[in-house]
Amino acid sequence: MPLTRFLGFIALNAVLWPAALGAQGETIALRGARLLTITQGEIEDGVVLISNGRIADVGSNVSIPSGARVIDVTGKTVMPGMIDGFTNLGLADYPSYGEDDDEGTTPVTPHMRVVDGLNPGNRFLVLARNSGVTAALCAPAEGNLFTGQSALIRTHGATVDDMVISAPIGVHVTLGEPPKLRYGPKNTRPMTRMGSAALLRQTLIQTQEYADKLERYERKQASNDEEEENKSSPPARDLKLESLLPVLRGEIPLIVSADRFDDLHTALRIGEEYGVPMVLNRGAEAHRVASVMADRGVPLVWGPAGASYQELEAMHGSLRTPAMLADAAVVFAFQTGGIDNVDGLLQQARITVANGLSREAALKALTINPAQIFRLADQLGSLEVGKSADLVVLSGDPLEEMSTVEMVFIQGEMVVER
Repeated sequence: MPLTRFLGFIALNAVLWPAALGAQGETIALRGARLLTITQGEIEDGVVLISNGRIADVGSNVSIPSGARVIDVTGKTVMPGMIDGFTNLGLADYPSYGEDDDEGTTPVTPHMRVVDGLNPGNRFLVLARNSGVTAALCAPAEGNLFTGQSALIRTHGATVDDMVISAPIGVHVTLGEPPKLRYGPKNTRPMTRMGSAALLRQTLIQTQEYADKLERYERKQASNDEEEENKSSPPARDLKLESLLPVLRGEIPLIVSADRFDDLHTALRIGEEYGVPMVLNRGAEAHRVASVMADRGVPLVWGPAGASYQELEAMHGSLRTPAMLADAAVVFAFQTGGIDNVDGLLQQARITVANGLSREAALKALTINPAQIFRLADQLGSLEVGKSADLVVLSGDPLEEMSTVEMVFIQGEMVVER
Protein backbone atom coordinates (compact mmCIF):
# COMPACT_ATOMS: atom_id res chain seq x y z
CA MET A 1 0.00 0.00 0.00
CA PRO A 2 1.45 3.41 -0.92
CA LEU A 3 2.40 5.46 2.15
CA THR A 4 -0.07 8.25 1.41
CA ARG A 5 -2.94 5.77 1.05
CA PHE A 6 -1.92 3.99 4.25
CA LEU A 7 -1.84 7.26 6.19
CA GLY A 8 -5.23 8.16 4.76
CA PHE A 9 -6.57 4.80 5.92
CA ILE A 10 -5.29 5.44 9.45
CA ALA A 11 -6.81 8.91 9.45
CA LEU A 12 -10.19 7.62 8.37
CA ASN A 13 -10.13 5.02 11.10
CA ALA A 14 -9.34 7.70 13.65
CA VAL A 15 -12.12 10.04 12.52
CA LEU A 16 -14.77 7.57 11.43
CA TRP A 17 -14.36 4.59 13.74
CA PRO A 18 -17.80 2.92 14.00
CA ALA A 19 -19.95 4.34 16.76
CA ALA A 20 -22.20 1.79 18.47
CA LEU A 21 -25.21 4.10 18.39
CA GLY A 22 -28.79 3.32 17.56
CA ALA A 23 -29.58 -0.18 18.74
CA GLN A 24 -32.12 -2.01 16.60
CA GLY A 25 -34.86 -1.52 19.20
CA GLU A 26 -34.49 2.26 19.15
CA THR A 27 -36.65 4.49 16.94
CA ILE A 28 -34.63 7.09 15.03
CA ALA A 29 -35.88 9.92 12.82
CA LEU A 30 -33.57 11.52 10.27
CA ARG A 31 -35.21 14.90 9.67
CA GLY A 32 -34.73 17.70 7.15
CA ALA A 33 -32.60 16.10 4.43
CA ARG A 34 -33.10 15.69 0.73
CA LEU A 35 -34.06 12.04 0.31
CA LEU A 36 -32.90 10.08 -2.75
CA THR A 37 -35.35 7.19 -2.56
CA ILE A 38 -34.06 5.75 -5.88
CA THR A 39 -37.38 4.08 -6.75
CA GLN A 40 -39.85 6.80 -5.68
CA GLY A 41 -38.08 9.97 -6.77
CA GLU A 42 -36.53 12.67 -4.57
CA ILE A 43 -38.10 14.26 -1.51
CA GLU A 44 -37.03 17.66 -0.24
CA ASP A 45 -37.02 18.34 3.50
CA GLY A 46 -37.99 14.76 4.19
CA VAL A 47 -37.98 12.34 7.11
CA VAL A 48 -36.79 8.75 7.32
CA LEU A 49 -38.14 6.88 10.30
CA ILE A 50 -36.13 3.86 11.46
CA SER A 51 -37.50 1.24 13.84
CA ASN A 52 -36.29 -2.25 14.73
CA GLY A 53 -33.59 -2.11 12.09
CA ARG A 54 -35.98 -1.33 9.24
CA ILE A 55 -37.40 1.70 7.47
CA ALA A 56 -40.73 2.41 9.15
CA ASP A 57 -41.72 5.46 7.10
CA VAL A 58 -40.37 7.81 4.42
CA GLY A 59 -41.75 11.10 3.21
CA SER A 60 -42.24 14.80 3.72
CA ASN A 61 -45.13 14.49 6.19
CA VAL A 62 -43.98 11.70 8.46
CA SER A 63 -45.30 11.67 12.01
CA ILE A 64 -42.39 11.28 14.42
CA PRO A 65 -43.44 9.25 17.48
CA SER A 66 -42.82 10.47 20.98
CA GLY A 67 -39.56 9.19 22.39
CA ALA A 68 -37.85 8.82 19.03
CA ARG A 69 -34.27 10.02 18.77
CA VAL A 70 -34.37 12.86 16.23
CA ILE A 71 -31.25 13.59 14.21
CA ASP A 72 -31.33 16.88 12.35
CA VAL A 73 -29.78 16.40 8.90
CA THR A 74 -31.07 19.61 7.35
CA GLY A 75 -29.22 20.52 4.18
CA LYS A 76 -27.75 17.06 3.78
CA THR A 77 -28.61 14.15 1.49
CA VAL A 78 -29.84 10.71 2.56
CA MET A 79 -29.67 7.76 0.19
CA PRO A 80 -29.75 3.97 0.45
CA GLY A 81 -26.51 2.29 1.43
CA MET A 82 -24.34 1.54 -1.57
CA ILE A 83 -23.70 -2.04 -2.72
CA ASP A 84 -20.30 -3.03 -4.13
CA GLY A 85 -21.02 -5.54 -6.89
CA PHE A 86 -17.74 -7.47 -6.76
CA THR A 87 -14.88 -7.46 -4.28
CA ASN A 88 -12.68 -9.71 -2.14
CA LEU A 89 -13.53 -7.59 0.88
CA GLY A 90 -13.23 -9.60 4.09
CA LEU A 91 -11.17 -12.30 2.39
CA ALA A 92 -7.99 -10.50 1.44
CA ASP A 93 -5.35 -8.34 3.03
CA TYR A 94 -1.96 -7.26 1.82
CA PRO A 95 0.61 -10.08 1.41
CA SER A 96 2.13 -9.81 4.85
CA TYR A 97 -1.29 -10.77 6.27
CA GLY A 98 -2.24 -13.25 3.56
CA GLU A 99 -5.23 -13.83 1.32
CA ASP A 100 -8.04 -16.37 1.52
CA ASP A 101 -9.87 -15.64 -1.73
CA ASP A 102 -8.04 -17.92 -4.18
CA GLU A 103 -7.77 -21.73 -4.05
CA GLY A 104 -5.37 -22.06 -6.96
CA THR A 105 -4.86 -25.82 -6.84
CA THR A 106 -7.20 -27.08 -9.54
CA PRO A 107 -9.22 -25.31 -12.25
CA VAL A 108 -12.64 -26.52 -11.09
CA THR A 109 -13.46 -25.39 -7.52
CA PRO A 110 -17.17 -24.41 -7.52
CA HIS A 111 -17.54 -25.85 -4.01
CA MET A 112 -15.24 -23.26 -2.40
CA ARG A 113 -17.39 -20.94 -0.26
CA VAL A 114 -16.29 -17.45 0.64
CA VAL A 115 -18.22 -17.63 3.91
CA ASP A 116 -15.60 -20.15 5.09
CA GLY A 117 -12.83 -17.59 4.62
CA LEU A 118 -14.60 -14.40 5.65
CA ASN A 119 -12.96 -12.44 8.47
CA PRO A 120 -15.30 -10.00 10.29
CA GLY A 121 -12.20 -8.30 11.73
CA ASN A 122 -10.73 -7.48 8.33
CA ARG A 123 -9.51 -3.87 8.50
CA PHE A 124 -10.75 -2.99 5.00
CA LEU A 125 -14.38 -3.47 6.06
CA VAL A 126 -13.96 -0.26 8.06
CA LEU A 127 -12.77 1.67 5.03
CA ALA A 128 -15.62 0.34 2.89
CA ARG A 129 -18.38 1.33 5.27
CA ASN A 130 -16.75 4.70 5.95
CA SER A 131 -17.15 5.38 2.24
CA GLY A 132 -20.87 4.57 2.31
CA VAL A 133 -20.78 0.92 1.25
CA THR A 134 -23.19 -1.01 3.44
CA ALA A 135 -23.20 -4.28 1.48
CA ALA A 136 -20.83 -6.02 -0.92
CA LEU A 137 -20.62 -9.13 -3.04
CA CYS A 138 -17.73 -10.99 -1.46
CA ALA A 139 -16.37 -13.21 -4.23
CA PRO A 140 -13.47 -15.58 -4.85
CA ALA A 141 -10.54 -14.36 -6.91
CA GLU A 142 -10.48 -14.75 -10.70
CA GLY A 143 -7.84 -17.43 -11.27
CA ASN A 144 -9.51 -20.80 -11.70
CA LEU A 145 -12.13 -21.62 -14.32
CA PHE A 146 -14.72 -22.31 -11.61
CA THR A 147 -13.62 -20.20 -8.66
CA GLY A 148 -16.30 -20.79 -6.01
CA GLN A 149 -19.45 -19.41 -4.40
CA SER A 150 -19.97 -15.77 -3.42
CA ALA A 151 -21.98 -14.17 -0.62
CA LEU A 152 -23.62 -10.80 -0.22
CA ILE A 153 -22.37 -9.41 3.07
CA ARG A 154 -22.91 -6.40 5.28
CA THR A 155 -19.82 -4.35 5.96
CA HIS A 156 -20.52 -4.46 9.68
CA GLY A 157 -21.00 -7.35 12.08
CA ALA A 158 -19.34 -9.16 14.95
CA THR A 159 -19.55 -12.61 13.36
CA VAL A 160 -19.84 -14.10 9.89
CA ASP A 161 -23.48 -14.93 10.58
CA ASP A 162 -24.11 -11.28 11.47
CA MET A 163 -22.58 -10.14 8.20
CA VAL A 164 -23.98 -12.56 5.64
CA ILE A 165 -27.18 -11.35 4.00
CA SER A 166 -27.46 -14.22 1.52
CA ALA A 167 -25.22 -17.09 0.42
CA PRO A 168 -24.53 -18.47 -2.02
CA ILE A 169 -25.35 -15.63 -4.38
CA GLY A 170 -23.86 -17.41 -7.38
CA VAL A 171 -21.14 -19.72 -8.63
CA HIS A 172 -18.27 -17.85 -10.27
CA VAL A 173 -16.52 -18.66 -13.54
CA THR A 174 -13.54 -16.90 -15.12
CA LEU A 175 -12.97 -16.88 -18.88
CA GLY A 176 -10.07 -15.40 -20.82
CA GLU A 177 -6.46 -15.20 -19.71
CA PRO A 178 -6.42 -15.96 -15.94
CA PRO A 179 -7.08 -19.74 -16.15
CA LYS A 180 -4.71 -20.03 -19.14
CA LEU A 181 -1.93 -18.18 -17.38
CA ARG A 182 -2.31 -20.30 -14.25
CA TYR A 183 -2.65 -23.78 -15.76
CA GLY A 184 -0.91 -23.46 -19.13
CA PRO A 185 2.60 -23.52 -17.61
CA LYS A 186 1.57 -26.66 -15.70
CA ASN A 187 0.59 -28.33 -18.98
CA THR A 188 -2.90 -28.70 -17.53
CA ARG A 189 -6.21 -27.82 -19.09
CA PRO A 190 -7.30 -25.11 -19.66
CA MET A 191 -4.31 -23.96 -21.70
CA THR A 192 -6.45 -22.14 -24.29
CA ARG A 193 -9.82 -20.43 -24.56
CA MET A 194 -11.05 -23.56 -26.32
CA GLY A 195 -9.94 -25.58 -23.32
CA SER A 196 -11.78 -23.29 -20.90
CA ALA A 197 -15.03 -23.52 -22.86
CA ALA A 198 -14.72 -27.30 -23.20
CA LEU A 199 -14.05 -27.78 -19.49
CA LEU A 200 -16.95 -25.48 -18.61
CA ARG A 201 -19.31 -27.51 -20.81
CA GLN A 202 -17.94 -30.81 -19.52
CA THR A 203 -18.53 -29.77 -15.91
CA LEU A 204 -22.09 -28.65 -16.64
CA ILE A 205 -22.80 -31.95 -18.42
CA GLN A 206 -21.38 -33.90 -15.47
CA THR A 207 -23.66 -31.90 -13.20
CA GLN A 208 -26.67 -32.73 -15.37
CA GLU A 209 -25.76 -36.43 -15.21
CA TYR A 210 -25.33 -36.20 -11.43
CA ALA A 211 -28.75 -34.54 -11.14
CA ASP A 212 -30.28 -37.32 -13.27
CA LYS A 213 -28.75 -40.00 -11.01
CA LEU A 214 -30.15 -38.30 -7.92
CA GLU A 215 -33.57 -38.00 -9.52
CA ARG A 216 -33.60 -41.67 -10.58
CA TYR A 217 -32.58 -42.74 -7.10
CA GLU A 218 -35.30 -40.61 -5.47
CA ARG A 219 -37.93 -41.98 -7.86
CA LYS A 220 -36.88 -45.55 -7.11
CA GLN A 221 -36.97 -44.87 -3.38
CA ALA A 222 -40.50 -43.50 -3.68
CA SER A 223 -41.71 -46.46 -5.72
CA ASN A 224 -40.11 -49.09 -3.44
CA ASP A 225 -41.25 -47.77 -0.07
CA GLU A 226 -42.40 -51.22 1.07
CA GLU A 227 -39.58 -53.19 -0.58
CA GLU A 228 -36.52 -52.29 1.47
CA GLU A 229 -34.46 -55.08 -0.06
CA ASN A 230 -34.82 -53.60 -3.54
CA LYS A 231 -33.72 -50.11 -2.61
CA SER A 232 -30.53 -48.99 -4.33
CA SER A 233 -27.71 -46.99 -2.78
CA PRO A 234 -27.64 -43.25 -3.40
CA PRO A 235 -25.03 -41.85 -5.81
CA ALA A 236 -21.68 -41.07 -4.19
CA ARG A 237 -21.65 -37.44 -3.03
CA ASP A 238 -19.67 -35.03 -5.20
CA LEU A 239 -19.34 -31.61 -3.57
CA LYS A 240 -18.19 -29.97 -6.79
CA LEU A 241 -21.25 -31.09 -8.71
CA GLU A 242 -23.59 -30.57 -5.75
CA SER A 243 -22.61 -26.92 -5.65
CA LEU A 244 -23.71 -26.52 -9.27
CA LEU A 245 -27.15 -28.13 -8.87
CA PRO A 246 -28.77 -24.81 -7.80
CA VAL A 247 -27.40 -23.25 -11.01
CA LEU A 248 -29.02 -25.94 -13.17
CA ARG A 249 -32.28 -25.49 -11.25
CA GLY A 250 -32.17 -21.75 -11.93
CA GLU A 251 -31.97 -20.86 -8.23
CA ILE A 252 -28.67 -18.98 -8.48
CA PRO A 253 -26.72 -17.72 -11.51
CA LEU A 254 -23.35 -18.44 -12.99
CA ILE A 255 -21.43 -15.19 -12.52
CA VAL A 256 -18.96 -15.13 -15.38
CA SER A 257 -15.95 -12.80 -15.45
CA ALA A 258 -14.94 -11.78 -18.95
CA ASP A 259 -13.75 -8.60 -20.66
CA ARG A 260 -13.09 -9.36 -24.31
CA PHE A 261 -15.86 -9.40 -26.90
CA ASP A 262 -15.24 -13.05 -27.83
CA ASP A 263 -15.19 -14.22 -24.19
CA LEU A 264 -18.43 -12.41 -23.47
CA HIS A 265 -20.01 -14.12 -26.47
CA THR A 266 -18.73 -17.50 -25.28
CA ALA A 267 -20.33 -16.94 -21.89
CA LEU A 268 -23.65 -15.94 -23.43
CA ARG A 269 -23.54 -18.87 -25.85
CA ILE A 270 -22.90 -21.44 -23.12
CA GLY A 271 -25.56 -19.91 -20.88
CA GLU A 272 -28.06 -20.29 -23.71
CA GLU A 273 -26.96 -23.87 -24.47
CA TYR A 274 -27.54 -25.07 -20.92
CA GLY A 275 -30.40 -22.78 -19.97
CA VAL A 276 -28.71 -21.47 -16.84
CA PRO A 277 -29.20 -17.99 -15.38
CA MET A 278 -26.17 -15.79 -15.87
CA VAL A 279 -24.65 -12.56 -14.63
CA LEU A 280 -21.66 -11.13 -16.48
CA ASN A 281 -18.83 -9.57 -14.50
CA ARG A 282 -16.27 -6.92 -15.54
CA GLY A 283 -17.37 -6.50 -19.18
CA ALA A 284 -14.86 -4.05 -20.63
CA GLU A 285 -16.33 -4.65 -24.12
CA ALA A 286 -19.88 -5.35 -22.94
CA HIS A 287 -21.22 -2.48 -25.05
CA ARG A 288 -20.53 -4.69 -28.09
CA VAL A 289 -22.91 -7.39 -26.83
CA ALA A 290 -25.41 -5.07 -25.15
CA SER A 291 -28.29 -5.93 -27.49
CA VAL A 292 -27.86 -9.66 -26.84
CA MET A 293 -27.68 -9.07 -23.08
CA ALA A 294 -30.83 -6.96 -23.20
CA ASP A 295 -32.72 -9.55 -25.25
CA ARG A 296 -31.78 -12.35 -22.84
CA GLY A 297 -32.11 -10.34 -19.65
CA VAL A 298 -28.46 -10.85 -18.70
CA PRO A 299 -27.19 -8.17 -16.28
CA LEU A 300 -23.62 -6.99 -15.75
CA VAL A 301 -21.46 -5.97 -12.81
CA TRP A 302 -19.29 -3.46 -14.68
CA GLY A 303 -15.80 -2.29 -13.96
CA PRO A 304 -13.79 -1.33 -12.22
CA ALA A 305 -13.18 1.96 -14.00
CA GLY A 306 -9.55 2.20 -15.03
CA ALA A 307 -9.16 -1.51 -15.80
CA SER A 308 -8.43 -0.67 -19.45
CA TYR A 309 -5.16 0.94 -18.34
CA GLN A 310 -4.17 -1.95 -16.08
CA GLU A 311 -5.14 -5.16 -17.86
CA LEU A 312 -4.49 -6.18 -21.45
CA GLU A 313 -7.85 -7.90 -21.91
CA ALA A 314 -9.65 -4.68 -20.97
CA MET A 315 -7.64 -2.46 -23.31
CA HIS A 316 -10.61 -1.85 -25.63
CA GLY A 317 -12.91 -0.94 -22.78
CA SER A 318 -14.45 2.48 -22.50
CA LEU A 319 -15.68 4.69 -19.69
CA ARG A 320 -18.68 5.26 -21.94
CA THR A 321 -19.67 1.57 -21.70
CA PRO A 322 -22.15 2.14 -18.81
CA ALA A 323 -23.89 4.89 -20.78
CA MET A 324 -24.20 2.57 -23.77
CA LEU A 325 -25.51 -0.24 -21.57
CA ALA A 326 -28.12 2.09 -20.11
CA ASP A 327 -29.19 3.11 -23.62
CA ALA A 328 -29.63 -0.58 -24.47
CA ALA A 329 -31.71 -1.17 -21.28
CA VAL A 330 -29.14 -3.54 -19.75
CA VAL A 331 -29.26 -3.67 -15.95
CA PHE A 332 -25.79 -3.10 -14.51
CA ALA A 333 -24.06 -2.34 -11.23
CA PHE A 334 -20.68 -0.92 -10.22
CA GLN A 335 -17.80 -2.67 -8.47
CA THR A 336 -14.47 -1.78 -6.92
CA GLY A 337 -12.96 -5.14 -7.85
CA GLY A 338 -11.06 -5.57 -4.60
CA ILE A 339 -9.37 -4.05 -1.58
CA ASP A 340 -6.93 -1.99 -3.65
CA ASN A 341 -9.81 0.40 -4.38
CA VAL A 342 -12.17 -0.51 -1.57
CA ASP A 343 -13.23 3.10 -0.91
CA GLY A 344 -13.70 3.97 -4.58
CA LEU A 345 -17.22 2.76 -5.40
CA LEU A 346 -18.80 6.21 -5.47
CA GLN A 347 -15.99 7.41 -7.69
CA GLN A 348 -16.95 4.75 -10.28
CA ALA A 349 -20.33 6.44 -10.59
CA ARG A 350 -18.87 9.95 -10.78
CA ILE A 351 -16.46 8.94 -13.54
CA THR A 352 -19.15 7.32 -15.67
CA VAL A 353 -21.51 10.30 -15.25
CA ALA A 354 -18.69 12.47 -16.58
CA ASN A 355 -18.62 10.09 -19.57
CA GLY A 356 -22.27 10.25 -20.53
CA LEU A 357 -24.21 8.16 -18.01
CA SER A 358 -27.29 9.83 -16.57
CA ARG A 359 -27.41 10.77 -12.91
CA GLU A 360 -30.45 8.58 -12.32
CA ALA A 361 -28.82 5.53 -13.93
CA ALA A 362 -25.62 6.01 -11.91
CA LEU A 363 -27.50 6.16 -8.60
CA LYS A 364 -29.44 3.02 -9.50
CA ALA A 365 -26.22 1.21 -10.39
CA LEU A 366 -24.94 1.97 -6.88
CA THR A 367 -28.08 0.78 -5.08
CA ILE A 368 -31.19 -0.88 -6.49
CA ASN A 369 -29.56 -2.48 -9.54
CA PRO A 370 -27.14 -4.69 -7.59
CA ALA A 371 -29.99 -5.54 -5.21
CA GLN A 372 -32.03 -6.70 -8.23
CA ILE A 373 -29.12 -8.55 -9.82
CA PHE A 374 -28.51 -10.48 -6.59
CA ARG A 375 -32.25 -11.08 -6.04
CA LEU A 376 -32.51 -9.02 -2.87
CA ALA A 377 -34.41 -5.97 -4.08
CA ASP A 378 -37.17 -6.70 -1.56
CA GLN A 379 -34.67 -6.01 1.24
CA LEU A 380 -32.08 -3.53 -0.06
CA GLY A 381 -31.32 -0.78 -2.53
CA SER A 382 -33.94 1.94 -1.96
CA LEU A 383 -35.62 4.03 0.73
CA GLU A 384 -38.87 2.11 1.05
CA VAL A 385 -40.96 1.07 4.02
CA GLY A 386 -40.06 -2.39 5.26
CA LYS A 387 -36.57 -2.52 3.81
CA SER A 388 -33.45 -2.84 5.91
CA ALA A 389 -32.43 0.53 7.33
CA ASP A 390 -29.09 0.66 5.49
CA LEU A 391 -28.63 4.39 4.85
CA VAL A 392 -25.94 6.92 4.05
CA VAL A 393 -26.01 10.60 5.02
CA LEU A 394 -23.83 12.83 2.84
CA SER A 395 -22.91 16.48 3.08
CA GLY A 396 -24.26 17.10 -0.43
CA ASP A 397 -25.21 15.35 -3.64
CA PRO A 398 -23.39 11.99 -3.84
CA LEU A 399 -22.23 12.60 -7.40
CA GLU A 400 -20.54 15.89 -6.54
CA GLU A 401 -16.82 15.52 -5.91
CA MET A 402 -16.84 17.58 -2.71
CA SER A 403 -19.62 15.60 -1.04
CA THR A 404 -18.50 13.48 1.90
CA VAL A 405 -20.05 10.64 3.87
CA GLU A 406 -21.09 11.87 7.33
CA MET A 407 -23.17 9.01 8.73
CA VAL A 408 -23.79 5.37 7.85
CA PHE A 409 -26.56 3.18 9.24
CA ILE A 410 -26.64 -0.60 8.84
CA GLN A 411 -29.83 -2.33 10.01
CA GLY A 412 -30.73 0.86 11.83
CA GLU A 413 -27.49 1.06 13.79
CA MET A 414 -25.26 4.08 13.28
CA VAL A 415 -21.91 2.51 12.44
CA VAL A 416 -20.20 5.67 11.15
CA GLU A 417 -20.52 9.20 12.49
CA ARG A 418 -18.17 11.86 11.30
